[in-house]
Amino acid sequence: MPIEARKGRIAFLFSAATAPRPGTGRELRDAFPVFADALDDLCGRLDPYLELPLKSVLFADDGTRMAALLERESFAGPAVFALQVAQYRLLRSWGVLPDVVFGQAAGRMAAAYAAGVFSLADACHAVGTLARLLGGPAGPKPHSAGTVRLDGVLDAYGRTLATLHPCAPRLPLVSDITARPVGTETAEPEFWVRRAPLRFAEAAGLLHRDGVRTWLELGPGDRLTRLLPECLPDFRPGGTASAFALSRDWAVLRSGPAAGPSQAHP
Repeated sequence: MPIEARKGRIAFLFSAATAPRPGTGRELRDAFPVFADALDDLCGRLDPYLELPLKSVLFADDGTRMAALLERESFAGPAVFALQVAQYRLLRSWGVLPDVVFGQAAGRMAAAYAAGVFSLADACHAVGTLARLLGGPAGPKPHSAGTVRLDGVLDAYGRTLATLHPCAPRLPLVSDITARPVGTETAEPEFWVRRAPLRFAEAAGLLHRDGVRTWLELGPGDRLTRLLPECLPDFRPGGTASAFALSRDWAVLRSGPAAGPSQAHP
């Protein structure tokens, strides 16, 4: 059955566990014009903040110096954001819509955009500015000096966030730091720069209690869907939950067969 017809609510998980591998998103780009057009638009918006065009880095040949740039935060963050928003646009074009969204670390900004907190222009400005700060002379360096430099980067990032115009979420947005729904604190720059242990297990428990039974991860990998069996009883044999990662399961999601994956992959 189509994913939107499954029982329970649907949560979109915007993850940021690892940097994209070179070529991530190529299959979606080649197969779906909606994704390709969205990715072109996003990369065009982010390129002014970067030293090199984002698409040339994202689709560089594996093993090259260009591809190695994806390991840098100054390129990994924008790449994750662009992929996630383009994936979100693709899912919407298929009629797959979330009831609630969750963003982890670098995935927070894409989740906030999906929830209606930031306009696309503001979200791109935030992501691009942070990338520029991380890649510039003031970016973090190894050992003890790195902490001081990172504090400086986050202070500057907070000043940029203070110039934006966030709204209260139009769609429920669960924080990876508080494991609670986000409200008016989206207007506080400090909320977006806080560093604290991530609380995915608690957030997953909250979402499950609120009726989420279908989990869909957006991003370059499937880390969060792999963590779900450790967090929830529904992913034991005989459970009722379904978990998908768009990067892995896009063909299943597109075709909507009668039997999709009923559990997160181990």
